Amino acid sequence: MRTFIFLFSAASLLAAGDAAKTRELLALLKPGTALAEQARACQQLAIVGSPEAVPALAALLGDAQLGHYAREALEAMAAPAADAALREALGRLRGPALIGVINSLGARADAAAIAGLSTLATGSDAAVAGAAMRTLARIGTPEAVAIVRGGLGKSPAAAEAMLVAADRLLVRGRSEEAVKLFDEVRKSHVGGQAALTATRGAILARGAAGVPLLVETLRSKDTALRHVALQAMRELAGAGVTAALVAELDRIDPALQPLVLAALVDRGGEGVLAAVERRAKAGDDEALKALGRIGGPSSVPLLLEVLGKSETAARSLALIPAPEADGLILRALATADPASRIKLITVLGDRGVAGATPELLRLARERDPAVSRAALRALAATAQPDNLPELIRLSATAADDADRTLADRAIYAASMKILEPEERVEPLLAALRTAVVPPERAALFRPLGAVVRALRGSETALAAVKQETRAPDPAVRAAAVKCLADWPDASPAAELLALAKQEAEPIRSTAFAGAVRLATEVAAGRDRTALDSLTLLTQANALVATEPERMMMVSALGNVRRIEALRLLEAHRAIESVKTEAALAIVQIAPPLLGGVHAAEARRTLEKIAGTESDADVRARAGALLKGGAATKKAPGKKKK
Repeated sequence: MRTFIFLFSAASLLAAGDAAKTRELLALLKPGTALAEQARACQQLAIVGSPEAVPALAALLGDAQLGHYAREALEAMAAPAADAALREALGRLRGPALIGVINSLGARADAAAIAGLSTLATGSDAAVAGAAMRTLARIGTPEAVAIVRGGLGKSPAAAEAMLVAADRLLVRGRSEEAVKLFDEVRKSHVGGQAALTATRGAILARGAAGVPLLVETLRSKDTALRHVALQAMRELAGAGVTAALVAELDRIDPALQPLVLAALVDRGGEGVLAAVERRAKAGDDEALKALGRIGGPSSVPLLLEVLGKSETAARSLALIPAPEADGLILRALATADPASRIKLITVLGDRGVAGATPELLRLARERDPAVSRAALRALAATAQPDNLPELIRLSATAADDADRTLADRAIYAASMKILEPEERVEPLLAALRTAVVPPERAALFRPLGAVVRALRGSETALAAVKQETRAPDPAVRAAAVKCLADWPDASPAAELLALAKQEAEPIRSTAFAGAVRLATEVAAGRDRTALDSLTLLTQANALVATEPERMMMVSALGNVRRIEALRLLEAHRAIESVKTEAALAIVQIAPPLLGGVHAAEARRTLEKIAGTESDADVRARAGALLKGGAATKKAPGKKKK
């Protein structure tokens, strides 16, 4: 009982407002108070204001700056005097202020305002009339709705307002009354969006009884109305609606049937799958496609039957949600005709059917290249870590590089399924330790490198690959060096440089390029490996043997902001083929050098570039640095002012 008394007292206080606080806030609404303070006072009066505040707030309704705040305060107050103040304002305000008051009366559902709103609803100001119509609809009494009804066919706002009234009736559970209003708008020939909204409302408000109107709308020649019907098909509630719509499917214009079928599939429910399967048997492509979304066990044989001549059937088999589908598809593989066999292999891969792996491993050894390659592709999705030894053998014995690439992808995918990251390289390293035939050993480095790159490095794998760079067979050494050259961090950079010094071509160039690339990554700050990139690049610079290698060196040195790099680049400027690139690299690394102990040397080099370089842009950038400006590239097409 005490709780009830407390709640009742609180509610009464809220309705009456806080008189003392109200007087305090009203004092802020007097002239001379800052506008922001007056606005805040209105906002607080909306919460605590007593009836004493109504006259002051009403006086502000026409104010261009404070009217909105005053209106919202009145709209929120429980006092009947607030209704009276808003009604009184209907006769003296104009424009946006009047429309705001009309909307507030709608929010308060003030039936006493109907007479005043009726006059405005038939006035010459279209915006005001529309607002009055909508507010009458929100009030929703028979008298108010009758006024709105009188405007149908005369004012577009009347149709919109009738729809508001109908929606409010629906919310209150008065669907029969709502249907009458929707139908009135629909039959008023108002056209446009109002007609579409009224038609949708009329269908949905009827529930199961709305099916005849839905079907009638589907048969309309108006494209927009047909789209309304298709959307309503997905929304219409009521027992038996789905069955009734399925029964109508074959009687609808054949051109519309695919759209209706898609709507039924979205809707779901009893009878839809049977209808889709019936049409799929007749070769309906849309029905075959739909089975990929809603198909069950009974749909799989149907799809298998047309698989050889239908790409849609193959896609639906890959997507069909029936758990039984995996086994049915795998069993069908044994007796499939050649045209369907490859499709089934692809479907098993797309579905990731792990149980198909033994059969796919067998098919990967088939003499038919199309079959073996399809199986290898599928194995990338189905194979598990336990299958790695066999996948590795498939890669080692592949007929050509295309097959080997597919096998390597399967090896990579299966390796990445090992839960512990550090163990993902172990199957490949184990195969490397036991493999004897050089081509088989060499083939292991491609998938091993892919796994290492995914792991962002592996100390265990690095040690094993370094060891293999000393293998007696040149093919194995070349594969191991290539693996190191593509390493994800700079750990093997020094090893690669040593190999570049001692190996012959083509291993030498692979090692050189790898060492320079890794050192560049460190110099540019993209790799945090502990490496003296300047020392390594200085040593690599002495090994340059070709024009591409020289260009590579110039590019790498352009990331090292040290005087030693500038001196190496200055030497490259003497070679015509990389002269401009070397000058550009110097310009890139010069700014920090100009502020250090080597400033004089850096300036002399920049002066040479500014005075002799053939490329005008590089000259300009060098000149800008000498003048203390930025060596930024001038945007093409812009002229100096």
